[in-house]
Amino acid sequence: MQAAEAAGYNVLLTVDQGIPRQQRVTGRGLSIILIRSRTNQIEDLLPLVNAILEALETVQPGQILTIPPAGG
Repeated sequence: MQAAEAAGYNVLLTVDQGIPRQQRVTGRGLSIILIRSRTNQIEDLLPLVNAILEALETVQPGQILTIPPAGG
């Protein structure tokens, strides 16, 4: 994550469900959008594209957003 910040990235998109337990983003310039899908295959990810684009517009540095949201 440090290298991503140093390279100028603002957001990390991932399907790695362990990231919230492995990485602390509080106080960082980087945010994480955690994508929850059945698999990481394109056919499972495509239905989530609009939600991901919306999240990219609203996510704040140091924040972790989950797509779809828990219970959603």
